[in-house]
Amino acid sequence: MIDGEAQGPWVAADHHIIILAAGRSLRLSRLTQELPKSLLQVENKPILGHSLDFLSRRGFRRLTLVVGYRKDRIETAFGARYGNIDIKYAENPLFAESEHGWSLYCARGSWSRNPGPVVFMDADNLYDPAMIDRMMTSTPENVMLVDENLSTEDREEELVLGADGVVTALRRGQVADFPNVAGGFVGINRFSREFMQALFAYMDDFFARRGKMHKYERVFDAFIGETGARVDYLPVGDLNWINVNHEADYELAKRLARKMMSDA
Repeated sequence: MIDGEAQGPWVAADHHIIILAAGRSLRLSRLTQELPKSLLQVENKPILGHSLDFLSRRGFRRLTLVVGYRKDRIETAFGARYGNIDIKYAENPLFAESEHGWSLYCARGSWSRNPGPVVFMDADNLYDPAMIDRMMTSTPENVMLVDENLSTEDREEELVLGADGVVTALRRGQVADFPNVAGGFVGINRFSREFMQALFAYMDDFFARRGKMHKYERVFDAFIGETGARVDYLPVGDLNWINVNHEADYELAKRLARKMMSDA
């Protein structure tokens, strides 16, 4: 697809992007002593900068960026506007004593001032921009991208379970551990305004009862299981992506960025 607003049932400019960039990235601590993971360079640009380039060129205009660890570095790098995207910052001041489920919850105030359907992702994803095109031209209101070709023989990953296109649960482990694995959780999602309203309301009680140390995948799993909210999964295993959690991932991200720039 040519860069520009995706033509399909969903209009990019109507959406509110939420990206989480608050964590300390302890698994990459050798590289992130002074620099948030999202600012690690791949092909002379921060990891997050590649994603914002893709989103800006595809017509998105609003972003809430949740920051915490070394927040000043992120705010200096991206400012109040990046390309065509207006950026608002939400802070997770408890980033050292919470998980990224709480970081998502910290975006509720910014989102509620300008509510709309949401594109939600992490700041450490490097991905083929065709994923955004496929997601925005898909029919379901609420959708999670999954890698149906993911192999987890060497380490545990976040997995989406489901059948007939509908998510039934999210689990952490290896593919062989669970039945009905739809694929690996890519970490790129689109949710309706109504879904986000219900999710944030559910999180009020979830965190009050269970505390702040929960990844957002666990929150999604509980929300879907307890409320019956429908989320569809969309296979994108034919497209390249990497979530940078380990130093080996960072090296793969560099190679992926070179390939994407060469293809472009």
